Amino acid sequence: MARTVTINNVKGGVAKTTTATNLAAGLARKGKRVLLIDSDPQANASSNLYPGLRAEKTIKDLFQGTPINEVISPSVETGLDIIPSCLAFSTIELELAAHLARETVLKRALKPIEENYDIILIDTQPSVGVIPINALCAADEVIIPVHEAYALDAMSQMVNVILQVKQTLNPGLVIGGILLTMYDPRTTLAKEVRERLLKNFGAILFETTIPRNIRLAECPTHKKSIFEYAPESAGAVAYQTLTEEVMKRWGMTK
Repeated sequence: MARTVTINNVKGGVAKTTTATNLAAGLARKGKRVLLIDSDPQANASSNLYPGLRAEKTIKDLFQGTPINEVISPSVETGLDIIPSCLAFSTIELELAAHLARETVLKRALKPIEENYDIILIDTQPSVGVIPINALCAADEVIIPVHEAYALDAMSQMVNVILQVKQTLNPGLVIGGILLTMYDPRTTLAKEVRERLLKNFGAILFETTIPRNIRLAECPTHKKSIFEYAPESAGAVAYQTLTEEVMKRWGMTK
């Protein structure tokens, strides 16, 4: 059975998509069978890793009942498949408004392919709407990227959301890790935030931090992961280290 992980934060601008795409690529390069689900209508993960300009079938089709095997496509990375998103997916919450069990559409849709992958990663939009809640209901765990400027406030909000989902929809959901992104250890703020997160959340906080790195911002426009685009960059080294730390936590062999 696949381990299903959502990359989630109610705050925007914390490198959710950067983390989802490059962690997915890193895991695939370690020989894992990976499915990346782009559930954000902005479709930035799709723009980065989907090989074409426009997908014939997207996550909107999946939520409207299309079998999941028909919406999965190979990505530009070997060993990594993708369910792409599209701007039209932004209307799906209205379409689901009158549906029963609308929070578990994705969880039910994933059932037929759970044995086909080692890891399923879900990239999400920064909100607490029906789609991010679907991701939380489908997931075994959450990885929360946080930026130092909003880290403590974002964690408070995310913990509240996760507790509500655990109590009502997905009792097994856990926080799998907190990841500091765009991190600059030279600043006093960064050090203070990391210390407070470590104090409040302990070992849940990843030792790995992701630095600000221009190569991470550039690689999506070239339809490449950071490992393909700039393998010697600080961003590639950081996401390689994160991949190894995640695999160690999950008890996966390299």
